[in-house]
Amino acid sequence: MYKKVFSASIFISLLTCNLIFPQQKAVPGAVSDPYFWIKSKNNGESYYWESLTAQQGKISAKKHKGAAFNFNPSIVFDTAQDSLILPLGIDSKRRQTLFMVYKVNDSLKEQFLWTINDPQKTLSAATNKRLVDLKRYSYQSYQEKIKPHKANLHFFQQNITDSIAKASSLTIGQKTKSEKLPPVEFGGSISEILVYNRVLSGLETQKAASYLAIKYGISLSPFENKNYVNSKGETIWDAEKHKAFTSCITAVGRDDASGLLQQKSSNMIDSGLLTFELKSKTNTIPDNYFVFWSDNGKNLLIKKQEQGEPVGIDRQWQLDFASSKDLSLDWIFDPKFIKGTLPPDSYYWLLIDYSGKGTFDETSSEYIKLASTSSKEKLVLKDFNWDSQKQGTAKFTIKTAPQMFSRVWITQADCSTGASGELNYTIEGGESPFTVTVKKEGTEAVVKQWNQSAKSNSGLTLSSGNYDYIVRDNKGNLYSETVFVADKHGTFPNLKPEYQLTNGNALTLDASKDLPAGHYEYQWYYEGNFIDNNPKILIDQSGTYELRLLSEEGCKTSSKIAVTTDGKENLDPSVLILYPNPTVDGHYTIAMQFAKKTNATVTVYSPSGALVKQKELTQIENYLYDDVIKASSGMYLVTVKSDFGTKTFKVIVK
Repeated sequence: MYKKVFSASIFISLLTCNLIFPQQKAVPGAVSDPYFWIKSKNNGESYYWESLTAQQGKISAKKHKGAAFNFNPSIVFDTAQDSLILPLGIDSKRRQTLFMVYKVNDSLKEQFLWTINDPQKTLSAATNKRLVDLKRYSYQSYQEKIKPHKANLHFFQQNITDSIAKASSLTIGQKTKSEKLPPVEFGGSISEILVYNRVLSGLETQKAASYLAIKYGISLSPFENKNYVNSKGETIWDAEKHKAFTSCITAVGRDDASGLLQQKSSNMIDSGLLTFELKSKTNTIPDNYFVFWSDNGKNLLIKKQEQGEPVGIDRQWQLDFASSKDLSLDWIFDPKFIKGTLPPDSYYWLLIDYSGKGTFDETSSEYIKLASTSSKEKLVLKDFNWDSQKQGTAKFTIKTAPQMFSRVWITQADCSTGASGELNYTIEGGESPFTVTVKKEGTEAVVKQWNQSAKSNSGLTLSSGNYDYIVRDNKGNLYSETVFVADKHGTFPNLKPEYQLTNGNALTLDASKDLPAGHYEYQWYYEGNFIDNNPKILIDQSGTYELRLLSEEGCKTSSKIAVTTDGKENLDPSVLILYPNPTVDGHYTIAMQFAKKTNATVTVYSPSGALVKQKELTQIENYLYDDVIKASSGMYLVTVKSDFGTKTFKVIVK
């Protein structure tokens, strides 16, 4: 008789903790009776294995090299001289549950994590990429969506009944001697190993996994059950309440029954990008108190996004933090992860929505000025009150802007009534009094100009159209942007507010379809930048699109369209983003991402089709191309040709 259940998952994490817990015996997730529980420990620069169960395996007693893994010790495992063999006993029924926290030096290279062996044969094996059943010679690759991160939490269960009872053992990291298999021996570090001689229930698995995930900066999103639970089995992070924020789930907190006190953490997907540290004035973190944060999984490329706000990144974070007089959070952000061309003489600004709704409207959000973008230092907020509105949750993102700028929001106009729209704004930074000027876009025709001491104003009436909004403060600091006032009544396209890219395929939107007869002008914008003036547009990347439609009656309407992706991306096509567009001085950047290295040619054509310039790029994969069009204003064509096809941008030089 031979039965088998074979499953696995992968993850990421980090931590350190020296705390005297109550007298109860602490075990991960309070899941009783682990067969083996082995942790990395350190005494200064010396690292060693600590076994916390009565079972004894072949564990090296010598001192090892080590490193920090989410502020916890992790032993550098050298298979040439280190061995870790755990006997699983003699039985015809082999039932085990295994967790292993590790970090490999090279995530692209397939390496052994463990093998299960009887005296004559290797029965099964796991690598950082797949599971192998050597009795049936079958392979099970890990889920496609689980990227090969260097740091992971490996999970495995088996339930096997053999006809004859045999001794079996678990060997960590070493290449099997009885089979000629292509993976190499493990190269990296190991932090914690947890083995049960039974198949854990779903709740037990979730409790143990949550303990390791919190401790080592892991996201449980690859698990079937994505919720985090404490040692009592209570849900402490609910995926249903964080539907758009399930990437890089990270936490700090305390759980005495698990022996867990994680006061400082950074997710290992982007290790060091964002760190929170939980502090207590009385040096007492309450038992079963946790702070979680996660993000929307979007990129860290600086670009224009929405009207009336400075340039920033697409990524947003959600923080769940119930504040108290005793507890506070330190926030540390490393700007080296931010990509793209940063505006000169600018600063990083933290934009926080204290309501937690993610609308970032002027009544519930705040801009916090941080360091200059020319600085290489980490951005830090000490003892900051993230819960000023007592909502227990907040959302935040990073923007870049001058030391003075303005937030603008528009009340729509009525095309049948002149000057019925409103321009509202709040000035951030700067020194009063302020001079505010509003002009027709691209002209010197002043609509209105005035002085004020207040940092906000509302109710300036305007007709629909494009305007240049300019603010100058008492020290001569100048800020300007172009805003669009739309009509609330008029002709709107027959387009849905949301679309999804499936299987990595592009989609075409036709704004002219089903419009009433007449003449229309079309302007398409992507993340706040103009991209096309044709009624049809090909969309191959997610984000926020806007169509501005001008009817022959003079009505100007705006339609926002959100495009998402199902995550099943086509690995063949390239991803190309050009910004800013329009460009005031001719400078622009193309962010290029290809499935593999390729040669590319960037060509610029004038409005008449004449060749302006051409640049050859050799063997690029992820690349930022900066260029300038030194020519008169107008629309230019910029094409990028590679092994993955040709993409053309219409670039407007003002």
